[in-house]
Amino acid sequence: MSSVLVNRILSVGGSSGSLSRLQPHVNQLSAPPTTFRANQTQAAEKQQQTYEEPYVIFRSWLIAAQKHAPQVRPRLACMATVDKAGEPVTRLTCIEAVTPDGITFFTTLGSRQAGEISANPHVSLHFNWAPLMRSVRISGTAHQLSDAQAIDQFRRYPRHVQMSIAYGPRYAAADWRNRSGFFQRIAHGLKNLFGKPPEEIPMPANWGGYLLTPSLFEFGMLSGPKAARTRVRFRRCLEMPRGTRMATVQAERTDWVYDSMEECD
Repeated sequence: MSSVLVNRILSVGGSSGSLSRLQPHVNQLSAPPTTFRANQTQAAEKQQQTYEEPYVIFRSWLIAAQKHAPQVRPRLACMATVDKAGEPVTRLTCIEAVTPDGITFFTTLGSRQAGEISANPHVSLHFNWAPLMRSVRISGTAHQLSDAQAIDQFRRYPRHVQMSIAYGPRYAAADWRNRSGFFQRIAHGLKNLFGKPPEEIPMPANWGGYLLTPSLFEFGMLSGPKAARTRVRFRRCLEMPRGTRMATVQAERTDWVYDSMEECD
């Protein structure tokens, strides 16, 4: 992949920081030549790793969207699953963590979404960040997380979110109204200070999470005076031995291969 194209997908529109700016610290300029060369090598290796790991690019784009376009709820994705009849089904899903292992999201295990994933684990996510003229499509297979992982995530949510999951949004809204008034907040604060701590909300037995293990990342962006569409696609090639590089396939130290294309209206 050309350095120009890589810098375009890694750059953060309107941001002073970018993953593409993996340069030695300023104080390295005064370091001995040997140290400087070593730091340059480490920076180059880190930049090469960025090229090879598409989740790093996705995480960079997600951070940029959260900073520059929070109104579009950047973590909200259109998820596509397949029903028993083989027909695609879509709905909006909010993702949680983005790690080298994959992308996690949570849902009610007895829902239609969970049933379709259990029957056919092939899942696709589509993120559309229109203000930044960027979109990302991620597809792969989803597997259910353990109960311990689900409980850990449940405890991370604010109390009103836990109540909404456990008892429903109406109950959570009523509880929030009871706590949101001025005197109610004072009474609640005094109770927490001198009384017993609030009871722990139990996680519902039918609530859990999934880990989406990606096999494809597709980054799309509009740029240029004619709004040319650029798409960069990373595909996981498990059949290819790690480290293999052929004339027709671009692959370095990882099992991701990539290609790109540009379209003009």
